[in-house]
Amino acid sequence: MNRNPFRFTWADWRGRLPYQRYLDREDRPRRLAAQACSLITLILGLCYLFWLAGQVAKTREGEVFFFFGAEILAFALLMILGLDIWRLRYHRPEGLSLPNPLPTVDIFVPTCGEPLSVLRTTLEAVSRIDYQPVEVYVLDDGDSPAVSALSQALGFHYLSRPREDLSRRDSKGGNLNFGLSRSNGELILVLDADQVPTPDILARTVGFFRLPKVAFVQSKQSFLLPEGDPFFNRDEIFYEVVQSSNDQANAVISCGSGVVYRRRALLEMGGFATWNLVEDFTTSYELVSRGWKGLYFPYALSRGLAPATLAGVYRQRFQWSLDTMRLFFWNNPLRKAGLTWNQRFHFLLIMVSYLVSGLVLPIFYLVPLISYWRGYSFLQGAEWQYVALRGAYLLATVLMFRYLFYRKDALKQFKMLCGLFPVYALAILTALFYPPGRKPVYRPNNGQARQHFRLGWLYLAPQLGLIISHLFLPFLSLHLGWSTPKMVVFNAFFSAFTIWVLADLVLECLSKPAWQPELDPRQVYGSS
Repeated sequence: MNRNPFRFTWADWRGRLPYQRYLDREDRPRRLAAQACSLITLILGLCYLFWLAGQVAKTREGEVFFFFGAEILAFALLMILGLDIWRLRYHRPEGLSLPNPLPTVDIFVPTCGEPLSVLRTTLEAVSRIDYQPVEVYVLDDGDSPAVSALSQALGFHYLSRPREDLSRRDSKGGNLNFGLSRSNGELILVLDADQVPTPDILARTVGFFRLPKVAFVQSKQSFLLPEGDPFFNRDEIFYEVVQSSNDQANAVISCGSGVVYRRRALLEMGGFATWNLVEDFTTSYELVSRGWKGLYFPYALSRGLAPATLAGVYRQRFQWSLDTMRLFFWNNPLRKAGLTWNQRFHFLLIMVSYLVSGLVLPIFYLVPLISYWRGYSFLQGAEWQYVALRGAYLLATVLMFRYLFYRKDALKQFKMLCGLFPVYALAILTALFYPPGRKPVYRPNNGQARQHFRLGWLYLAPQLGLIISHLFLPFLSLHLGWSTPKMVVFNAFFSAFTIWVLADLVLECLSKPAWQPELDPRQVYGSS
């Protein structure tokens, strides 16, 4: 039977054809449960929104329109999750067998001021990659004599735009295109300066390029993290669920490191994308829209550093969300030529999640505070109807997440999404001011951003301000007679929820382990 490995049919769902994909049969019970729970959640969500629309029509208070809009956007995120994420695609750990003859591979390691000890560990690991023929190019935008000496000692090519009197325009994307113009390999492995590869990274990924339309293969990202992973840098929902779901829809997002590209595909689109701050998401987005395919290999083939302070997390997440929201506003998937509707919704998922964090969640945080102050709520007189409808909707959502994100820490992911709302809100606002032709200034996150303890309070000001307001405003409202006791008690549940979802990030940041400014590369990479 000669079936297209990228095609999924109704007969597959009904089980009439034999399972051909790895782990597809084993995943079927979870998949069907996720579909059923998603359907129930969306039906209950529509019932709740229909009821809430009636409240809007009756009340016509200013905050009710914002609240209703926030609920609609939150429902949109759930709808995209329910339609997209229930089906995952897996690959065998060994990958596909290697082609014969083996394609030539260039390894690009872009660097710009990272600590030499970190770069050395990465390059030494690159020298142990078990694959031939391969050429290694260290692309140094920092023009460092020490990096040049290290590269030459390991027998690698050292290239530097500043050394050739070339502009460092377009940052990492421009640097990669510089390497592209100076090399000839059929495939290109990109590794960040702090990403240590395993020796078999090419042996397990190159085989997928036997499929002629595959443009890139992205491996799972893995990081060395402090105990407890206070900022949830492992991001298992994205790396273990969302990307595997993107894989079956041909909407895989390149993460910029641990990814192998086909040179011919890059040249067809004019090289790595330079429209955004960094090249990863945009390059994969453009390749897929041109009919190429991206694959996600859900195994960690490299390991690197992640931000260990709130300052570093803020900088990293702001850059990610700014790039994503620039695409949303100026090159939206709904208008992008060449994408299927399935691909459009998969790309929209990340964008809508940033919108929910930056715009929707703050509305939910503020509505109870307004009620304490004004002594009035648009839900007044309909409290129990709200509790019944919203409660059923919420419980169904929890059950839906249980099967969509099976055995993953979805709660911690949700709390991080809630806690980082100031970063995502600022990124959304900033993206509006940078249309095509006007790009924000790029600041490489090439080290663990330092953060003084006293500045931590400034970073946490929005979260702390909300927590303090929700703690004291109910009592102040009662004391000054702004609200009735019944209204205060009803809104206190919302206040307790707000404090609960924001407290994790605040407590993690104010605890001593989360304030370590750097991780020792020798300790971090010692076992790699």
